Amino acid sequence: MSGGGKDAERSRPRERAVSLTTVRWLLAPRWQWRTRRLRAAHGPTLSYEVAWSLVALADDVDNLPYVRRRTHPVPSVPPGVMVDVWAQLHPAEQQRRRAWLARHRRTPLHALGVPEEVIELAGLHVVEWALPPDVPSISLVVQQRSWPRRTD
Repeated sequence: MSGGGKDAERSRPRERAVSLTTVRWLLAPRWQWRTRRLRAAHGPTLSYEVAWSLVALADDVDNLPYVRRRTHPVPSVPPGVMVDVWAQLHPAEQQRRRAWLARHRRTPLHALGVPEEVIELAGLHVVEWALPPDVPSISLVVQQRSWPRRTD
């Protein structure tokens, strides 16, 4: 009989398409976890791809060439950090941001510690939070790394 019947079909593993998110989860669960936390903290204006790229850059600036290869720039939108308009935000979003700022004293992007120059070099377009009018001014765009991380 022929050797290529149903038995050969059963012994061959099925090929499945694995999503990029799944691959990233398997390869770097810490980055995936930090990406989800950043997106939850920052809000709906931060896409998954941009958040993942920011986490990669925050982890090590040497990831810049990799992030540049993974970035898909939009021709009509220049790369860099833009600030949204406080008055145009929904009251619930304003309250959420006020609570975050009261607790952490800086925006999620500022807390991440990725300099604006690196964001622009990576080709990313990031919308940063505008501060409420009554909040003292803090640096919206990070010019230097934030506090050194404790390793103990």
